[in-house]
Amino acid sequence: MVNVWKVSTLVLAGALVVVVGRGAVQESAACDAELPTAEQITRLKLARGLAFLERAEQEVEQASAARPRERANALAQIAKAKVSIELALGPAAEPEPRPLPKPVPRPLPRKTTETPATQAAGTTVPASVVNPFLVSTRKDPLNARN
Repeated sequence: MVNVWKVSTLVLAGALVVVVGRGAVQESAACDAELPTAEQITRLKLARGLAFLERAEQEVEQASAARPRERANALAQIAKAKVSIELALGPAAEPEPRPLPKPVPRPLPRKTTETPATQAAGTTVPASVVNPFLVSTRKDPLNARN
């Protein structure tokens, strides 16, 4: 005697083979739309937060039994949060480039004929006495005194 469940399993498996073999089953994707970017998700969450704050503001305004000072404080905080979210939702303003600072002119150095060692002494001493390496040993064709 043959069990009925064995026969039904074989019949259903054969039907599945026939359906898949003829191409009746096609590949599909769950969603053909593009995924939102992180910026779009952030803007959506900010918009939902703004809607929540508007509902909260309506609820606080309708709460007439609340203490007036706390109620006014809550409304002020809600208004402050709404302004912050509206600024975040607004178009991002590009910061203006800062102008470059103007260069400060440097003072020109004074022309002195004396070396620092002779300035300190207050007398004029030839450069060869102060530092013998400052004396030029080669002749300069442009300067006839050498």
